[in-house]
Amino acid sequence: MKKLERSLGLSSVIAICISSMLGSGIFVLPGLAFTLTGQSVWLSYLLAALCVLPAAISKSELATAMPSSGGTYIYLDRTFGPMAGTIAGLGLWISLLLKSSFALMGFGAYLNIISNVDIRQVALILALAITFINIFGVGKISTFLIFIVITTIGSLLLLDTLVILNPLRVSEDSPFLLDGFQGLIKSTGLVFVSFAGVTKVAAIAEEIKRPEKDLPRGILFSLLIVTIVYCTTTFALSKYVPLAQLIDNLRPIHTLTKSFAGETVGIVISCIAILTMTSMANAGLLAASRFPFAMSRDRLLPKSFGQLNLKFKTPIISIISSGLIILVIILFIDITRIAKLASAFILAIYLFENIAVIILRETRVHWYQPTYKSLLYPFTQIVGILLTSFLLFKMGQIALIGLLSISIPGLLIYFLYSRKYVERKGVIGIHGKRNDLTETKQVGPTVMEAATFNRDAQVVITLLGKERSPEMLVEMGVALSSDGLIEVAHLTEAPEQTDLSDFTEEPPELKSLRRRIIAMAIDKGKPLTFDPVVTHDLSKSIFELSQRMHSKWLFMEWSGKSRGTITSHSPITWLKEHLECHLVIFKDKGVRYIRKILVVLNLDINDKIILQTAESLALNNKAELTFAIFINPNETQQKCNDHEAYLESFTQDVKVRKTTIILTGKSIISTIVQNSAEFDLLIIGSDKNYRWHDIFTSTEDQIIDQATCSVISIHPSGKGSR
Repeated sequence: MKKLERSLGLSSVIAICISSMLGSGIFVLPGLAFTLTGQSVWLSYLLAALCVLPAAISKSELATAMPSSGGTYIYLDRTFGPMAGTIAGLGLWISLLLKSSFALMGFGAYLNIISNVDIRQVALILALAITFINIFGVGKISTFLIFIVITTIGSLLLLDTLVILNPLRVSEDSPFLLDGFQGLIKSTGLVFVSFAGVTKVAAIAEEIKRPEKDLPRGILFSLLIVTIVYCTTTFALSKYVPLAQLIDNLRPIHTLTKSFAGETVGIVISCIAILTMTSMANAGLLAASRFPFAMSRDRLLPKSFGQLNLKFKTPIISIISSGLIILVIILFIDITRIAKLASAFILAIYLFENIAVIILRETRVHWYQPTYKSLLYPFTQIVGILLTSFLLFKMGQIALIGLLSISIPGLLIYFLYSRKYVERKGVIGIHGKRNDLTETKQVGPTVMEAATFNRDAQVVITLLGKERSPEMLVEMGVALSSDGLIEVAHLTEAPEQTDLSDFTEEPPELKSLRRRIIAMAIDKGKPLTFDPVVTHDLSKSIFELSQRMHSKWLFMEWSGKSRGTITSHSPITWLKEHLECHLVIFKDKGVRYIRKILVVLNLDINDKIILQTAESLALNNKAELTFAIFINPNETQQKCNDHEAYLESFTQDVKVRKTTIILTGKSIISTIVQNSAEFDLLIIGSDKNYRWHDIFTSTEDQIIDQATCSVISIHPSGKGSR
């Protein structure tokens, strides 16, 4: 796979972020916002920044998990599937190009101060210039962007400080909220577009030297800096310029500067505004051109969009196409209205970025391992979803038109072209309803190419790479086998865009694991085999393993419901309902010598398989068994006597040393957890029938998580012993 050169540091990331926001959002837009809400414009900018913050945090997490060109397109494609990816990629591409075109035209009000020129012609010339600059590579423009950003921020903050500290207040007294709360909300929706560029830099993550650190830092620092600039500048405007001069003023910063420091300084600030809006357009083209590049690599667009120039290492076709679209927009389209429509689409994208983080966290995809994790998850994302939904609702019809006008072309491209070349489903498709696994007993070869698996195995042990001690899990599996084969399969889940054929070399950790498994086979005198499997679909591969090898037992380590999650979904949820073998979930708490085992029975037909498992493990470890039943302290004495009699009768043929006890307490969870402190291993039965409150957590999850010793949860196949 062709890759871009990593040449951007933290300063370049911040420069690109800020230059994507600073421009018409501060040099033009305040005049329109003052019309809606008056002196409270600075509060509108602050509220808009707070609405953007959850999406910025979510995107920082997503970017460190998937630091590749394409940014939001990549995140939504991998989460929701290629159809959503096509719509998002095309929509973001067009939206950013519309924003860049608007910026190139937007400096016209400032350009007229210096010279009476044809704005459209100058915009066309600048569009051609930034297109060629991007062809030469982002490394060539990052120094220029840093210079522009420092100059603009320094000039604005110096001006703001002098105006705010000046005791003279020129603007007349007027209502803080010109049109009440409604006007403030409308103004917030308008100035929201000023922050739309804060996360554009994620689209060029593949060109950042340390994306795992510099991306979140750059995004969040930039948002903070720009919020300060926006709020202080608009506050200075409201203090020094009469409201009548600000309403519908398309060059408010020039008006402020001229009033405070004279015409000469006003011309200087106008030149800075022109350079700033040009750099904004350049940053927009830079980010936008990476969307078709990434979509081409995923076969959603023709290959030509993904080709890199051998000399400049940039996607020339993608950049030239983006530049041509900007030229067409400048020549033929009413940019102001179209930019507003594009803003609605970007707002919707922010909404789905927050949703994507929740989906990827809750499905617990193995390949999703961000180095930066969102603060206050999931509350940050929920707040972001609510705020962006509210703004979209307040935008009314224009939001609907914007979403449809960009989504429909994306749908057409997907159904007419992209669908022919892609088969991936996205995380939603993989972790949704799995009819593809149960419609037929014939298991396909797509994910099992690393090994044939055409033999039978009594026990299959699946290693997912996060085991505390793989040998301990294998030891458990060996204890339950008689003379049958024991298959140890190490599964690596790769993102769907990754070609499985790329995994040709076995990493050092797998070589070490293979060596240790072979040593265990020799030591135990058991027929142990070890096979690594790379797959796009973890649940499917585990299911196929058990089917192909006609296993009686399937062992895997799982820690139960993780703290900080909001659903009980896990890769084993579907397996519990459909596996045709016994599923054993092991939670390793670091205990290495098992001498005392607590077995909690459920008083149902599954107690037999739980007893057999416990006895096998006790024999293998020379351990003592304690069989227990939990009863409510309010139960009658007769029922307690019946349970004691059941325990004695049910366990009378056990061949190891054993005792029986009755556990009583207000809560089954706290009672079992408290008693687990006296044992090395706890064995419980798993409940197949989930109830409505299990979406938050189940009894099994809580026991597994809170027990002080290691835990085995047995989920019988429902077909009895084979």
